[in-house]
Amino acid sequence: MKNQDHDIDHDIKVKGTKDKENTIGLLQKYLVAEVAGRDLYVEQAKTLKDPILVQALKSFASTESGHIINIREKIAELGGESKPLHEIREMQKGVSDASHQVSAPLDMLRIDLKIEEKAINDYTAGLELIEDPGVRALIENNLAEEIHHSLYLSKRINDILESTRARIGAIKGVEKPGGKEPSEIFRAAVEVGQVRLNRSWLEMSMSGLIAGMNVTFGIIASSYVAGSAAPFVGQNIAKIFGALFFPIGFMFLMIGKSELFTENFLVPVTAVIAKKGKIINLLKLWSLTLMGNMAGIFIFALVIAGSLNQIVPSFVVQHIHGIADNYMNKNPFVMILSAIFAGWLITLMTWLLIASNGTLARIFIIWTVGFLIYLNSFSHIVVASSEILIAINTGFGISYLSWLYYYVPLTIAGNMIGGLFFVTILQYLQILHAVSVSDEYEPSSHELSMISGAGSKKMEDVENIEDAL
Repeated sequence: MKNQDHDIDHDIKVKGTKDKENTIGLLQKYLVAEVAGRDLYVEQAKTLKDPILVQALKSFASTESGHIINIREKIAELGGESKPLHEIREMQKGVSDASHQVSAPLDMLRIDLKIEEKAINDYTAGLELIEDPGVRALIENNLAEEIHHSLYLSKRINDILESTRARIGAIKGVEKPGGKEPSEIFRAAVEVGQVRLNRSWLEMSMSGLIAGMNVTFGIIASSYVAGSAAPFVGQNIAKIFGALFFPIGFMFLMIGKSELFTENFLVPVTAVIAKKGKIINLLKLWSLTLMGNMAGIFIFALVIAGSLNQIVPSFVVQHIHGIADNYMNKNPFVMILSAIFAGWLITLMTWLLIASNGTLARIFIIWTVGFLIYLNSFSHIVVASSEILIAINTGFGISYLSWLYYYVPLTIAGNMIGGLFFVTILQYLQILHAVSVSDEYEPSSHELSMISGAGSKKMEDVENIEDAL
């Protein structure tokens, strides 16, 4: 029995040693790639004249240096010994010299993009093989930063192509009548959704917290205008005036890249549908964003209550009381129906932002959606809850329990139905065939080596929507 126990212990030790050796070997490959990438960015930064691009490449090099340090430390932690940097550089001297000799910015960026895409693929493959939580955390962090590098490089490639196109004249047939096809919008949403789902829990939570606080500024602005105008023009006209200022909060969200819970009914869901994201990560994103939103609006409500008549005039709060009372006194059917329209509009806004080109078009979309939500008193879980919490904390006759157990679940259910069904699912069904055909397509090696105008345009969409959302 003793010998048998010894054999089992020996097998476990051998298996553990083998896994560790494989992990160290994989980290050594990552180290080689990171050193090559860092050195390439440093050399390229010396030859380029564009100060913005030079600064970006220096930032990339700094990020890769951090990756190198972290990988070397992890190898040492596992009992291995990192390859010396001079040995790595000697191994790649021929390839590195050839890359450094490329002088055209467009060619440089294309080479860099291929390097970043390979890093993304290698790190993604590593996550399928590695079980060690410390190594997985390192890979996930590096992967997220390589994705951001890839998005930036794609955007700069497209900028150069667009600049060239402007000099030689418009190329016929590039722009489709009526703008992007739904399938193109869907694919751009998938790309952005991948990035959102791969963020850390802290980033998700903070994005929700900031959004909850920022959106409330729109409520204060609209209530101030509507409350001031009501004695002179009546409640109905005053509400129209207030609706014009309510979208200020949404503008803060979009420009500041913070997120409402309801904004995540499209972009990350498309990534899961396309099998580029996991359901567990989607549920984590929803939960953390919603909790962050609620914490943000609660903090803002406490600030309003503590500064009543000092910062925010009492007539503004009185106007909010009326709005909160209207929300809470709806019967369950009307409450859910109202929430469906709010979720529908917010998710439609996200879809339209991806589809649109230009800052003015996006501002118009955001303003229109915010105007409609306020004007019709549609029940948006974060916006309406902000008004209700302000009312509760300033002495209006609404209890936390009635809000939490009655209003919150019905409104969340309605928002999800409106966003997921009336926009995400229906749009997906519309483009189902186009998406399936696209998924089956395998590009040739020549196509992968060149960034086509259409591919660059798609990546511009991804970067633009990241800027807008």
